[in-house]
Amino acid sequence: MKAHISPSKIKYDKSHPTVSIRVTRELYDRLKELREQGGKTLGDILREALKEQAPSIKKAYQSGFNVAKQQFAVSYKCSVCGGTLTVNSPKERMAIASYMRGHGWGHSKCVGQG
Repeated sequence: MKAHISPSKIKYDKSHPTVSIRVTRELYDRLKELREQGGKTLGDILREALKEQAPSIKKAYQSGFNVAKQQFAVSYKCSVCGGTLTVNSPKERMAIASYMRGHGWGHSKCVGQG
């Protein structure tokens, strides 16, 4: 027979999911030591670690994004002011594709066959 679980326990479990991980004995001992010395829970330690890691992760993401943007972005000059515009809207992509089709742009092997 299955034990009855109260609605409040179900609600609590839903709003506070369990995180379970395997760690080395060394890491386990270090976590245990931090808990004892600092009077903190594993949840407290995890929250502090997340605050420390978030900026470096965001910085790494932004750095990777910037490299990819520089390498793969398609840009062109504004016909009015000469400033740089980057293609990023579906409307711009459609206009460019239409222009290229209308002017015979294609694969070099395909264009050479015409």
